[in-house]
Amino acid sequence: MNILIVEDEFLIALDLQMQLEQLQHQVVGPAKDFATCRDLVEQHRPDLAFMDLRLAHGDSGETVAHWLLSEHNIRCVFMSANLDEVTQDRLRSLNPIAMLGKPTLPHLVADALDAFSDEDTTLP
Repeated sequence: MNILIVEDEFLIALDLQMQLEQLQHQVVGPAKDFATCRDLVEQHRPDLAFMDLRLAHGDSGETVAHWLLSEHNIRCVFMSANLDEVTQDRLRSLNPIAMLGKPTLPHLVADALDAFSDEDTTLP
C-alpha cells in the first residue's frame, strides 16, 4: 500500500516511515505542508495518509485532510498530541481510519492499517 505521511517534525516522520516500511508498505513523503502534500498526491496517488494536525507554515492538517477526502477520496489516520474530545468530534466528519496520540506506537500504527485493510476488503 502507498501511504502518505503529512508531518512537519522530521524525527516523527522518520520514525513513522520506518514503522510503515517494516510493515512492508511504500511511503510517500513526508510532506510538511499543504503545498508539498498536493504535489505528492498528484505524483504518487497514495491509498491513505497519516496526518498531523499542525503543519508547517501554519497549515492545518484538518484542512489538508478535508481536501484529500473531497478531491481524491483519500482517508486519513490522524496523529496529534492534542486529541481532546472536541477535536475528535470535529474530525469524525472526515471519516478517519483512526486517531492516534503522539508519540505513535508501532502496534497502533499496525492496528490502523489493519482496520483500513479490513474496510477495503468488505467494500462491494
